[in-house]
Amino acid sequence: MIHTGGCYCGEIRYEIDLASPDDARTSICHCKNCRKWTGSAFGITTKVLRKAFKIVEGKTKEHVSDNGSGTELHREFCETCGSGILEYGANAGDFTYINYGTLDKPDQLPPKGEFFCKVRAKWLPEIPDIFHKQEIKN
Repeated sequence: MIHTGGCYCGEIRYEIDLASPDDARTSICHCKNCRKWTGSAFGITTKVLRKAFKIVEGKTKEHVSDNGSGTELHREFCETCGSGILEYGANAGDFTYINYGTLDKPDQLPPKGEFFCKVRAKWLPEIPDIFHKQEIKN
């Protein structure tokens, strides 16, 4: 099944080719890095094989930085409107992480888990029926 998405202004469009929704893992992350990147209380991304993702219109701009623990993190976004499109770290292997809000039909790939729950905003409830990790140990 082809899942489509793009940036806020429409300059960037992409497709994700998945045999099954189980080939993707959408997760919510409460770490400081994700909060800063999204400007929100959490980040939410969908992990897919890099080869399943392709940009079909436009070109992203890349920003590379330390994720706070010494790992290089690549983030790609629309240079025109600023929408974050995807990210991947040095340890991501063959995977990339698509910014969930850029999917045209995000409900087709619902969250399966939460990370860094120990720093979740106190006013945010735990999401039922998904996994919860308090932290990630390297």
